[in-house]
Formats: sequence, structure tokens, C-alpha cells
Amino acid sequence: MKLLILFLTISSAFFGQQKITGTIFDKSTKQPIPFVSIGIIGKSAGTLSNEQGFFDITFLESQKKDSLKISTIGYKPLVFLVSDFIKEVNKNISLETLPTQLAEVIIRSKKVKYKVLGTTKYTKNNCTGFADIEGNWKGSEAAILIKNKKNCQIENFSFFVIQNKYNDSLVFRLNLYSRISPPAGSPSWFGEDWVGPTILKKAIIFKVGIKQGEFTLPLAAYNIQTSDDFFVSLECLMDEMEITKFCYSGTGSTPSFFKVKAFAKWHKTGGSRGGGGADFNVKVSYTD
Repeated sequence: MKLLILFLTISSAFFGQQKITGTIFDKSTKQPIPFVSIGIIGKSAGTLSNEQGFFDITFLESQKKDSLKISTIGYKPLVFLVSDFIKEVNKNISLETLPTQLAEVIIRSKKVKYKVLGTTKYTKNNCTGFADIEGNWKGSEAAILIKNKKNCQIENFSFFVIQNKYNDSLVFRLNLYSRISPPAGSPSWFGEDWVGPTILKKAIIFKVGIKQGEFTLPLAAYNIQTSDDFFVSLECLMDEMEITKFCYSGTGSTPSFFKVKAFAKWHKTGGSRGGGGADFNVKVSYTD
């Protein structure tokens, strides 16, 4: 059984703030674990570990009674009171791996049909980007609902880059979520479209280096299958993602769901409410 180990250090409090830094790595392999989500549940406060497993997060005095979550796909999440999390200094905090499920073997007939779901026509004159918190985009997500009525395998994901002025490749995570009913008390315009738990068994992290044009990410090797509607989400893993430097195609007619940090609440915009959703699509395959 693999364990994910989190080492913490803490700096001195400053004007009611406490900054904690740490490194996350796998106890079995001793390798750092990149892009682990760390944040306060239900609030726009959080961060991700970087590609070397390092993270830093600052807490306010008013947040000490809030719940903090540490989570990454494939491991059991941990939840702490912020005040208890701070006390874990110089102690090992481990995440246990989830039980490995054998992939379902699908016997495919010769009749395999393919279909593109989502937004199939890119609106190339409408720049769409990520929401940020005080100039930090890391952990921000944008999602759209994919309507699907029969069992399918997801073959690839595509979107259109309108502009990319960054010199280095940009790092993203693709997330796929189930669709659930909206929380009690939600406004009527939420309808029945709400983002649920992930349907992935493995994290999908990729880089985009193109300056303009359609980007397609192959997904067949992940063996992702579903028979229900689902959400496809693009998560920013970069500290900076200025819309004036990077944006992708979006349209006002497609409802969009977004959140600014890993464990923040999802919000809906676009469609009849104005704003706009991302021009995301997935190619799926069906068998008779």
C-alpha cells in the first residue's frame, strides 16, 4: 500500500496570519506528488503543490475554525480543522491510496460509432479565461455540462486556443465530474445541472504549448466510460493565467460552471444568464 506523506513547517504569525509550507511526496517511491489540492472547504482559499510537491498556504486568524481538505485523485482525502492542521508541524501526515479497481474489459463489436459531444463549433472571436483570486489562478476551473444518454468511452478532449503569449508550455489538469442535483436552497436558475464527484481514477495532467489553434488531448488510454451526463472541466495549474496573454474560445449560449479554488463552491454563468461558457468538446465512442 502506498502512502502519501506531507511534511509541514510553519512560519511566525504576522498580523493575524500564519504561513505554512511543506512538501508532499509518496512514502513508497520517495517521489514528490505534484498538484495536490489543499484548501478550505467551501471557501475561495487554497493552493496546489507544485511540480516538485512543494506548497505554501497562509491562514487568517478567522479561518482557524474552518475545515481544511487535502486531496488528490487516487488517495483518500484528509480533512482537518485549520487549527489542528497548524498543530501538525514536524509530524508526518499521510494519505492512503484508494483500493485499486480492475478496469472493466469491454468486448467491442466491429461496429464502433464515434460522436463529438459538447460545443462543436468554436467561437474564435470570443476570448474566455479563468477567474482569479488576487492575481493567482492556480486551482481555478471552468466546466461545461456534456449531455450523454448511453454508455460510451471518452476518446479525446478538445478546445481552441485563441491566443497564447506565454513563452513556456502551460500546465493544466483535465477533470471529469458526475452530474448531481443542486444543493438545497439553490436559486431556481441552477436547474438540475450541478457538478458532482470526479469520475476519474487517475489524474490527467497535460501541457499546452501551441500559440493558436485547436488542441486535442487523447484519452483512450485512460479507459474512461460513462452512461450518464457529465461535466468536463479545465483546471489551471499555473500561478498566472492573464486573459490578455492566454484565452480560449467560448460562447455566450453555453452555460458555464466555474470555481476559483479547489474546494470553493461552483458557480454557474452563461446561457440565458449572460456571460459565456467554454467551447469544450469530447469525442466519444459507442458500441452496439
